Amino acid sequence: MLKYINYQLHSDQKIQQQLERDAAIQIDKRLKANLAAFSQHMPSILPLIQAYKVQQYSLFCTKQGEMNIVNFATGRVWYSDNATSEVAEEVKSFCQKAPFTALSTIHPSEQQDWQTESKPTSIDVLIMFGLGLGYQLNDLLSKVKIKYLIIYEPSLDVLFCSLQANDWQKTFDILTKSGTQIFLQLENAGNSLSEDLIELSAVIKFERVYVYRHYFHATMDRVVEYLLSGRFKLGEQNVEIASFLPYDDFNDSVSERAGNVLGNKKFELKREASQLYDRNLSAFKKYYPNIFCQIEKYKTHSWVCILDDSGKDNIFHKTRRAFFYHDSEQDSEELVSYFSLNPSKDNVALRQSSTGKFDHYIHFSYAEKVEKLIEKNILGHLELPAEVSSLVVFGICLGRHIDVLLNSYTIQNLYIFEPNLDYFYASLHVFDWDGLFSAAAKGGQRVYLNLGGDGSDYFKDIIAQFYLAGPYSIADTYILTSYYNNRMSKAIAELREELKVVLAFGEYFDHVRYGVAHTYHSLTHNHLFLKENNASYKDLEILNMPVFIVGNGPSLDVNFDYIRSYRDRVIVISCGTALYSLYKYGITPDFHAELEQNRATYCWINRVEDKSFLRKIRLISINGIHPETASLFKDVMLCFKSGEASANLFRNGLQRLGFKISEISYAYPTVSNLALNFALHVGFKTIYLFGVDLGYADVKYHHSKASAYYKKDGSEIFSYEKAHGSGDRVKGNFRPYVYTKREFNLSRKLIEDAIKSNKGAAEIYNCSDGVKIDGAIPLKVDNILIKNLGFDKEHGIVEFCDKAYYSDLKGSSELVFSNLSMEKLSISVKEWLAILEQEVIDQNGAREIIRAQWGLLHRKIACLDDPTPFLLQGSFYYFGGIMTKLAANISNNNPQVLACFNEIKKIWREYIEVASTEFFEEPMKFDDVDVSHLFS
Repeated sequence: MLKYINYQLHSDQKIQQQLERDAAIQIDKRLKANLAAFSQHMPSILPLIQAYKVQQYSLFCTKQGEMNIVNFATGRVWYSDNATSEVAEEVKSFCQKAPFTALSTIHPSEQQDWQTESKPTSIDVLIMFGLGLGYQLNDLLSKVKIKYLIIYEPSLDVLFCSLQANDWQKTFDILTKSGTQIFLQLENAGNSLSEDLIELSAVIKFERVYVYRHYFHATMDRVVEYLLSGRFKLGEQNVEIASFLPYDDFNDSVSERAGNVLGNKKFELKREASQLYDRNLSAFKKYYPNIFCQIEKYKTHSWVCILDDSGKDNIFHKTRRAFFYHDSEQDSEELVSYFSLNPSKDNVALRQSSTGKFDHYIHFSYAEKVEKLIEKNILGHLELPAEVSSLVVFGICLGRHIDVLLNSYTIQNLYIFEPNLDYFYASLHVFDWDGLFSAAAKGGQRVYLNLGGDGSDYFKDIIAQFYLAGPYSIADTYILTSYYNNRMSKAIAELREELKVVLAFGEYFDHVRYGVAHTYHSLTHNHLFLKENNASYKDLEILNMPVFIVGNGPSLDVNFDYIRSYRDRVIVISCGTALYSLYKYGITPDFHAELEQNRATYCWINRVEDKSFLRKIRLISINGIHPETASLFKDVMLCFKSGEASANLFRNGLQRLGFKISEISYAYPTVSNLALNFALHVGFKTIYLFGVDLGYADVKYHHSKASAYYKKDGSEIFSYEKAHGSGDRVKGNFRPYVYTKREFNLSRKLIEDAIKSNKGAAEIYNCSDGVKIDGAIPLKVDNILIKNLGFDKEHGIVEFCDKAYYSDLKGSSELVFSNLSMEKLSISVKEWLAILEQEVIDQNGAREIIRAQWGLLHRKIACLDDPTPFLLQGSFYYFGGIMTKLAANISNNNPQVLACFNEIKKIWREYIEVASTEFFEEPMKFDDVDVSHLFS
C-alpha cells in the first residue's frame, strides 16, 4: 500500500529537523569515505558519480533516525521507517531459501515456483538486481561465500543513495578478503545479462546462477522472470532479453519494495468458492446488477487472491511474483491511522484563492481572512470526523482499509474507485460487500462504485455524483488514496486540480450580483438572446459554411496568412485575446466570443485602437457579459450559461413571459469552450480550430506573439511561468507532447465531452499545434480543402440573427427583476444574522448553527421572490463546508478549533452584512475590475 514520506517523519518538526542535521553530518562523512573507496577499488565509476545530477530519488532521514529513499516527484518512499532491520530480514530470507536457475535444464512455467536452495554456503555466480541503499551487500557477503557478483542498477540516483548510506569501504574490504569479484553494471536493467554470462563462462564453469532481487523494477522484473522461469540457456543468444519491454500496464504496477521481493515465499491460492464470496455475488446481483454481470464469470489477468506465508490474505502478481501487502492487516491499519490524523492533506476546498484582479471582491477578501486563520491556527490539528459527509477512496485492494474505516467512522456518501479489476475480484473473497450494502441501505447512506478504466473519467463521474448528493458535498469531501500507480496517480492529481477549478469557477455573491446587473442591462439594451427552439433557423444555408474558431495560442502565429486568404469563404470566430492578434494582422472576424463577465474583457479589447474595426464585429457571449465590453461591438448575441444563478433567474422569468431562451453547457473554463459549444449548439456542420492550443511547447511562448500578452519588443507583459507554473506534460496534437495548466486541461476535457455529446453531427478538425483533443481530427493547414459555397455570407449572417434570436426583450428586464422582494431579502438576512449571533460553546452547538443555516436556506429556496438563496447559496457552500470540517473536530483536546470556528462564524456574519448592504444600495452595480495597468 501507499508509503508516503509524511508517514515516516516525526510529528514534532523540531525533533525531525535535529534528526536531519545529525543525519547530514553522517551522510557527508560516509560519502567522502565511499568516494575514496571507489577511487581506489573501482576508479572507472568515478566519472559517472562526479557528473551525476539527481533526477528522481534522494535520501531522507526517518523519525527512527534511519536512512530511506524517497521519490521526490511523488513523495513515495521505498523502505519501512527502519530499513536496516527490513534488509537484514531480507538477507536472512535469502540465506534460508536462495532463488536460482539451473542452466543445464529448461523448465519453462509461469505457475511453477522458482527453484530455491536452502542455506547455500558457497555460490559461484550471484546476480543482484538493484542496489537500493546497499545495506544487503555487507550482510550477505559476510554470510555467504560468493565468487562472482554481478549487480545491475538502472538508476544512478539509487547508486548515489547507496554511496550516502552504505559502507562501501567495508564492502570492498570483504570482497578483497573473500576473493569475490564484483561487476557493477550501471544504467543497466539486466538487458546485457546474456552477453555478461557468456563472457563470464569463458573464465569459470558454473551450473547455477543465483538471483537476488532487491527491488521491483518494470524492466528488471522481465529479466528476473525469464531467468528464474527456466527459459534462459547459457550459450544461446537469448536475444529477447536485450529487447525486453518494461511492464507498462497500470494493472501490473508494483511498488519498489512490495512483499516477496526475493520471490522465494510460499503461498496458497484462495479457494474460489466460499460463503463470503457467494454472499457478495448475491449482494451485487441485488444492488448492482450491472457489476454482477461483469464479475460473475470474470477471469483474473495478473493478480490473484492468496494466503501468504504468514497465513494472511494477500494479492499475488503471477509473473512478477510480488505480494501486494507486507501484512494486509497492519498495512491497512497504518494507512487509515495516518489518514484519520491528517485528512486535510488531500483537501481541495480549504483554499479558494483569487487572482489579483478579484482581490477586492467581497467573497475573496473574506475568504482570504478565513484561509489565513486556518493556516495559522488549525490546519495541522484537523482530524477525520466521526461522521463523514463524503469520502472518496481510490483503490479497493482487498478492502481491509475500508473495513477499518467503517468500523470507526460513519460515512454518508462513500465513493470507491478501482481501476484494477483483479484487485476488485480479489476483494470478493475477503471483504464483506454484502454487509456494506445492507448497512448502507438500512442507514440511508450511499455507496458508489467506479470499476475498471484508466481514471480518465474520474472527474466527470465524480462531479455527477456530487451533484446527486448536493454540490455542497464537494466542499466537505475527503480523499483517500490506497496505493500508487502512475496512471491512477496522474488521474487523481488531475481530479484534485479540476475540482479546484470547479470551486474557483463556482458561484459566490460577487459573481451572482454582477451577473444579475449585467443581464438586466443586456435586456434593457435589446441585446439578442438565442431561441431555445431551433426550428426557425436549423435549415439555414449559413450553417453549411465552414467555421474557423480562432484561439490565441502560440500556433496561431503561423496561420495568419491562411486565415486571411480564406476569410471570405468561412465564418471566423475569434476567442478572447485572439481578437487583438487578428487586428494586428488586418483580419476582421465575423464574430468575437467572450466568456468572462468582469470588466477585464473591456480592458483587453480596448487595446484595439481602431474602434471602427470592432463595430464591424458581432459579439457572442453568455448572459452577464460586461456592459462596457458589449458596447464596443456591432451586435451582441447572447444565450444563458447553464447552471448559473443569474441565468436561472432571468431564464425562468422570461419563460413565464413566453420567451424560451437557449442555454449552453460546457461553456467554461475558457472562451474556446464557449465558441465551440455555440457553433455545435446552433448546428454548424464543419469546424476548424486554430490557435486553440490549450498548452505550449515553451512556457515563455504561451500565446500568440501578436497578442496583448506581449510588448512591442516581444517580451511578456507579465511572467506567465511565475503566475501559472511551467505546466504539466500532455500529449500533443502534432508533436509528442506539450505543456498545459490545469484550467487548460479541464478545457480540453470539456471540449472532448462536447464533441462526444454532438454525436458526429459536426466534423471538427484541430489545426492547432497544442494539446491533442480526442474527437477532433488533427489536420495541418496544407491539407484543408475549403470550397466556395457561392452565397453572400453577410446576408446569411443577418438572416441567422433575425431567425435564431429574440431581438426585442427590452420591457422584460424590469418585469423579471421586480418579482424579487427586497423586503423578503431584508427579513431573510436578519434571520440569518440572528442564527450566527448565537454563542457556540461546544460541538453540538456548532453543528446546530450549521443545521439552522441549511434549514433557513432550504425554506427560502421555496420562496421564488426571495433573492437570498441565489445571492448567498454559493458563498455558503464555501463557508458551510469549512464550518462543517471545523465542527467535526471540536473537542476538549482541540480548544483552538472551537475558537477558530467562532472567529470564522464572525467573519461569515460580517460577509453577509456587507454583501446584503451593498446589494440593497446598488443592485444594478456593474463589475469594476481594471487590468489596464498590465499594458502601461
